[in-house]
Amino acid sequence: MHNLREATVADMVALAPRLRPEDRAECLAASGVEPEISLPAAVGQGPAWVWTINDRPECALGVLPVDEVPHCGAVWMLASPVILQHVRYMVTRLRDVMDTLHDHYPLLGNYVDARNTTHISFIKHCGFSLLRVIPDHGVERRPFIEFAKLRNPHV
Repeated sequence: MHNLREATVADMVALAPRLRPEDRAECLAASGVEPEISLPAAVGQGPAWVWTINDRPECALGVLPVDEVPHCGAVWMLASPVILQHVRYMVTRLRDVMDTLHDHYPLLGNYVDARNTTHISFIKHCGFSLLRVIPDHGVERRPFIEFAKLRNPHV
């Protein structure tokens, strides 16, 4: 039923029009680019995976290099509303997924739309620290919260 695998462009095309309204709003507020364009474009820019439920992509996540900061990756995740019916499954596995992302980048972080409370909950669950509120982030100049996590050097 559940499967986590490497994302394809076709997965992203299938998922983009079905995103949660909060995830779509976050994409537009940050970049002004529709997810139908940004999600397929993310494939090949860095490690990206999809969670499928009954072979249908319901969540995409990945990490992109941050050119200005060595060893730092911008972690991201977008999902359809279906994923909320599988929260228990998601939260029990997100820490392992973050460990895999840390294999690529010891420092992970990004910005989350302050309105996206579901994402903020997932971010906290994964052990990220909420660092500061940026009051006018992105093309829509909305409040976003910067978050980050440094890999435990003893792992």
